[in-house]
Amino acid sequence: IVMELKVMVFLWFIMLVTGQYTEDNNIHIDLNPTPSIIRSSNPFSIYWNVPTFMCRQHGLDFSSVVPTFGITQNTKDDFKGSKITILYDPGAFPELDPLRNGGLPQAGNLSLHLKTFSDSVKKLIPDENFKGLGVIDFESWRPIFRQNFGSFTPYKEAAIEYEKKLHPFLPDRFIKELAIRSFERHGQTFMEKTLDLAQSMRPNATWGYYAYPYCFNMNGNNKLPDCPKEVLPENDRMKWLFSSSDALFPSAYLPENKLTVDNRRSLVRGRVREAIRVRNNNTPVFVYLRTHYIDTKHLLSKVDLTNAFHEMKKNGGRGAVLWGSSSDLNTYEKCKEFYEYTTKTLGPIANAFIQQT
Repeated sequence: IVMELKVMVFLWFIMLVTGQYTEDNNIHIDLNPTPSIIRSSNPFSIYWNVPTFMCRQHGLDFSSVVPTFGITQNTKDDFKGSKITILYDPGAFPELDPLRNGGLPQAGNLSLHLKTFSDSVKKLIPDENFKGLGVIDFESWRPIFRQNFGSFTPYKEAAIEYEKKLHPFLPDRFIKELAIRSFERHGQTFMEKTLDLAQSMRPNATWGYYAYPYCFNMNGNNKLPDCPKEVLPENDRMKWLFSSSDALFPSAYLPENKLTVDNRRSLVRGRVREAIRVRNNNTPVFVYLRTHYIDTKHLLSKVDLTNAFHEMKKNGGRGAVLWGSSSDLNTYEKCKEFYEYTTKTLGPIANAFIQQT
């Protein structure tokens, strides 16, 4: 099987460097590929953050397949390991639903949070010499007040009510300004101190927050490839985070129905470029890419997978983190389908980009 995989990888590489995928997955031969796109002096790494350990119970061992494509995977296909560990909602960040630690950053107990976060790191990353990617996945609220829209709106409303109780005689316009300043100041403190603690506890790791910087391109009514104009100065105000992060982990999860192939490609491009724009010096950018479409849960097509890696590498990304949900692999049928997808599609395409130099 190893020999067969090597042959498949070689064939995929030849196809990728001589042409590009069309929407119907046929190959269009381009006799004059752009050299700057095909070759790069920067290494390109792809990390495995998919819970395929769930498929062991079905006799499907991904640890014998994934590394053959050059993808970085934890030993024994563990979801948390020496190569990459993601900390889901670690510590005791303030949260409204369910109510936790005051609900809002300005009402939260920072010491309690940091103590709880420290315990989480000790438990989930016991090796003090851990040298992998350490990803802090905190998504309850965003430290830029305006960016708490949609399902995050209750945080803005609660912050305003909080200030009203503290200053009942102030006009509403002053109340809102106080709410914004207080929320952002304390939100920054929670996120900054958390990152500082992580870096001090596991100094050899490469630390950063999942999804930052946000871009919001190709989102909702905004079908433009670039981040909305109001987002750029907001991200500039978050230099405190980007300058201290060891790596940036923007998210580029793709919908199948709401966007065209070109739209999806633009989504990835815009988010990579924004991360490159705000990063500190040569801070590496690893883009989170889900292996399934977020709306239909179908596996990414060959063209979308190829385009995503292409945009990451072309625009300065150091690599990708492939992510999957446990719901993507909770049956034998799903595991079998994903195993075949990995060996025949995902692995060969990933390897072609890893090998390009």
